[in-house]
Amino acid sequence: YTKNADGAIEDTVSYRQGQNVKTYTGWEPRFSARYRLSQKSSVKLGWVRNYQYIHLASFSALGLPSDLWLPSSDVIQPQIGSQLSFGYFHNFQRNTYEASVEVFYKQMDNLIEYREGASPNENISDNPDNNLTFGSGESYGVELFIKKNSGRLTGWIGYTWSKSIRFFDDLNNGKSFLAIYDRPHDISVVGNYKLNEKWSVGAVFVYGSGANYTPPKSRFLINGQLYTEWGDRNTKRLPAYHRLDLAATYIARKTERYESSFVFSVYNAYNRQNPFFIYYEEQGRIAQGTYGLQPRQVTLFPIIPSVTWNFKFL
Repeated sequence: YTKNADGAIEDTVSYRQGQNVKTYTGWEPRFSARYRLSQKSSVKLGWVRNYQYIHLASFSALGLPSDLWLPSSDVIQPQIGSQLSFGYFHNFQRNTYEASVEVFYKQMDNLIEYREGASPNENISDNPDNNLTFGSGESYGVELFIKKNSGRLTGWIGYTWSKSIRFFDDLNNGKSFLAIYDRPHDISVVGNYKLNEKWSVGAVFVYGSGANYTPPKSRFLINGQLYTEWGDRNTKRLPAYHRLDLAATYIARKTERYESSFVFSVYNAYNRQNPFFIYYEEQGRIAQGTYGLQPRQVTLFPIIPSVTWNFKFL
């Protein structure tokens, strides 16, 4: 569909079955290098350029992400990402432990977002491309990692600090803003302890900063119609997500041909009420001057115990 300045459809374009609408091509070069400093340590450098022909458009208002996957078209160009990374790696105590630190920077072009005032369910009979605007972005961060490979106690700890920013001339008054999935802090701790030949226990702890969303700034009434004024894009963040999972594994039988085991586990052991999204509940009355919006949190997956039987051939 082609629209005029008032949003009315002026013209339509029809394509034959199997007709090629648009063709995109591009080079995807990759470069990686490793320099060995000693028997135990090395540095690595990598650069990659990628094209992505499917796009994720996210609607961040009210903390409820509505993700829509859209293919490239005659309007939507392929996303282009270029990432540079550099890391230092070191093994110690006869390779019992391995550790690394990596930094990265990524530049992204031809990103898509919903234009101001548009929503995923708007004009469902229209071309969804008309609800979009286009811009660029960048992300950067550092990753720390340490792992224990052998012994009765094994596991690893990983931490990532990152930032993801978007630049759209037609959004947020032209000011840069954080991406909806920008998560500054991400921590994972995984451990497994072998008690004996039959029993082992394990635990997994994860922590991540909450996703961003766009809060309502005000609501006003015009000719009996209630309108919402939104604040700056993605300036609010959901509470952090964290969870502890516990498990115990019992090997019931193990031969040269097969192994049978039971796993007793507890998901979200301390019953953390992690937020899935935020919505706003209307309270009071406009005529009485008591009208307001109260944020409400929706959570999923409380504590969940389970028992699993595993059987595999060796």
